[in-house]
Amino acid sequence: MRTFGPDAARYWLAADGKPVAKPFHLRWLLPALCGQDLKLWWAVWGLSWPLLASGTIWWARGTGASWAVSAAAAALLVALPGVWGPHSVRPVGVDLPAMAVGIWAAACFTNGQPVIGVVLVVWAACIKETMPVWVALWAWTPLALVGLVAPIVAAVVRKHEVDAVTAQPLLKRVHDHPVRSSLEHHRGQWRNAWFMVAPWGVGLAALFAPTPQLFATVGLAYGQLVVATDTVRLYQMAAGPVVCLAAAGVVPPHWLLLAVVVHAVWWRDPVVG
Repeated sequence: MRTFGPDAARYWLAADGKPVAKPFHLRWLLPALCGQDLKLWWAVWGLSWPLLASGTIWWARGTGASWAVSAAAAALLVALPGVWGPHSVRPVGVDLPAMAVGIWAAACFTNGQPVIGVVLVVWAACIKETMPVWVALWAWTPLALVGLVAPIVAAVVRKHEVDAVTAQPLLKRVHDHPVRSSLEHHRGQWRNAWFMVAPWGVGLAALFAPTPQLFATVGLAYGQLVVATDTVRLYQMAAGPVVCLAAAGVVPPHWLLLAVVVHAVWWRDPVVG
């Protein structure tokens, strides 16, 4: 087997037709499409960036944002360290492609194309099972939750078992005791600004004009940390679109370009995991 991070190694096993541990067995679409062809994984990863940026602009326009604010929101989003992700998920990973398809689903909902939105959110759910929840929050519509039918069906028809990667003692403990493992992993991090706040960069401007949508999305995004050992990648993949659009909306128009530039560069080694 190639040298991958734990998550990527499980997708690589799934691509070879081997059963993997839950919830990885629900994320079947990319392993099925890309197989163990690294060039295809790189192609999906590379294509995800323009899809994410363009989808964010269209989604933001559907919420009533101006072209300038929409473009700034897209730039802020793709520059987030958690969206870039750690080396271990490039290119064999599902977060970025799922987010790219998910934001297009949200854009369809906000632009009056609910049927296409449902199709895309089901597709996104086959890449990563939690996407319907985030799309529902991004588009602020419960209709996106229809996409949860995909992981429900997959859970019934797809076999899962403790694979060779998950069987490693540390990963097996995380698999068997997710809450305990998460609390242990995040001990001392909950009030550490470099982990929990600073990675948002200019996105923190969203707090100048919080909305119920912002509170709900950010609250649930951080709530994931109770059952997972990842940090920045999880909460930014989930709440990134809403936070970045809200931030772009409160930055004065003549400051937007400067805000994007300041946000896009890393002033210290970023936390991406």
